[in-house]
Amino acid sequence: MNRKMVLIVGGYGAVGRQIAQILHDRHPELDITLGGRSPEKAAPFESERIQTIVVDNNADDPLLYVGDNVSLIINSVNDLQDRLLLSAVKRKIPLIDLTRWTELFQQSVTKLKKTDLHSPVVLSSGWMAGTASLFAMLHSTSLQNVVVNIHALYSLQDKAGPDSAAYMDRMAIPFYITEPEGRRLVFPMTEPVKVQFPDGYTAKCYRLDTPDHVTLLKAGNVDSANFRISFDSKVATTMLVGMVKSGIWKMISGERFRSLRRSLLYNPGSGSAHHILIHLKGRDQNGHWVERKITISDPLGQTHLTALGAAVQAEKLLRIPEDKPLAPEIYFPEDLPDVRMDSSEISNFFKQYGVLISH
Repeated sequence: MNRKMVLIVGGYGAVGRQIAQILHDRHPELDITLGGRSPEKAAPFESERIQTIVVDNNADDPLLYVGDNVSLIINSVNDLQDRLLLSAVKRKIPLIDLTRWTELFQQSVTKLKKTDLHSPVVLSSGWMAGTASLFAMLHSTSLQNVVVNIHALYSLQDKAGPDSAAYMDRMAIPFYITEPEGRRLVFPMTEPVKVQFPDGYTAKCYRLDTPDHVTLLKAGNVDSANFRISFDSKVATTMLVGMVKSGIWKMISGERFRSLRRSLLYNPGSGSAHHILIHLKGRDQNGHWVERKITISDPLGQTHLTALGAAVQAEKLLRIPEDKPLAPEIYFPEDLPDVRMDSSEISNFFKQYGVLISH
């Protein structure tokens, strides 16, 4: 690999620093710049290949201080006004973004479709940087009329950065799901499904709005995509469901009560495993209905799995030779597999970092 520079925006955060460590260790010739509003902070680990720079996603031009030698940008913090996104596009720098909830994600796609792209933009904001939707796609390619159900077990004791709690601000906002019969408006924390996770924990999972609902439908063989979540505390889950159903959560929506909302469910601990169960149902080549279950467990938790989800997308972009660049288009997590990186290699990437995958 020719010497390249990767800029990780939010590189000091829980996810960003793990992305940096993974890419640093995998690519000895790779230089890494950590971007943030406080570059005077010490780098999360020592290396002569690590440097820091000011990047503020709230600035008019977040990449003002970035040189012209950056080969790839990975964004792991909120970019609410698309300033970093458009700044990267303007400079023709490939970008991987992990931070957009569905409404912001769709806003970004709309802007990008009106913009001339000269480099790839990977919007990998699905659950765990698109890991859930990626594996749903990998195991459904041989099926038609697929219904995807993703269930996640969120540990309240896991390590987490503040941006990971953004979903709490969306709990009172309805969203559309697509079913074989058509689109339907639903509310968060409704329509429970009882699920047993890989660690044996059984709980009811409730609807939550994530970009997986949108990106998985881009595959012509998927008719419906659903995402549900449960917390590893039944008390916390019951409390949240009750507050949403009663309208209390809506009453405490808005900026004024943000700290209150986050105090209820955002108290990150020292770390805990993260579990995902994916249920697929579709027709095989003979027209028969078949069901498949895929389980994903990361003993190092959600921030580690998110970092791996970003790193596997970066791995592909870093491998692409300069004389055969990836087409300048919008990509989603499920677009990862191709001749450069097949499904077996993708699975092995996660497994070598301790992720347990079964199907």
